Amino acid sequence: MSTNKIKTKLEQGDQFLELAQEEMNRPAEDVVSYMVCRSIRKSISLYLKGFLLDNEVAFNEEETVEVLLKKCQAINSHFKDIDICPLTFTKDYEYTAEIDQMGKCIDLARETKELIIHKLI
Repeated sequence: MSTNKIKTKLEQGDQFLELAQEEMNRPAEDVVSYMVCRSIRKSISLYLKGFLLDNEVAFNEEETVEVLLKKCQAINSHFKDIDICPLTFTKDYEYTAEIDQMGKCIDLARETKELIIHKLI
């Protein structure tokens, strides 16, 4: 698989993670939880897609984080350690996520990135 495509996915994932982190650096009353939650889901999705590309596993660009994670778990058992529970709330709840829950989502994205970088090296 093209290393450029993999690199692009990982860089895009980094951009969404940075966007979420920047939003979280705002005063708590100004943080837009929807923006943080959506950015983190997108970040993790892109990291997982980069891993799947590296392993030449087909995926649909529209697949959910849950589906992508299952595909990664089928390749490498270390992905079973990724707990996406912080990401699994309803759309209505995304608008009202608490700061600590959004922080857990950012931690999850960082952990996912580290696992994937470790597996790609």
